[in-house]
Amino acid sequence: MTQDWIVVVLVGFAALYSVWYVLPAAARERLGRLHRALGRAPGCSTGCSSCAKCPEAAAPGSAPKAAVGDEQPITFHRKG
Repeated sequence: MTQDWIVVVLVGFAALYSVWYVLPAAARERLGRLHRALGRAPGCSTGCSSCAKCPEAAAPGSAPKAAVGDEQPITFHRKG
């Protein structure tokens, strides 16, 4: 029975975190009035490179640059 409650609490925290993560900035700002930590934006630990705030992130919409010599042609083969 104790394990069930532990799982319920962990899943609940995970659900709350996922909702907080996708909240718009205005909603997080309102939560920040309740507690300062709730108002902070999610960190760059996701590796999504969509915001271009990380130094190693590429510009949004640009393809990752391959090293010279890493190019490989795409070959299509017909079935049959």
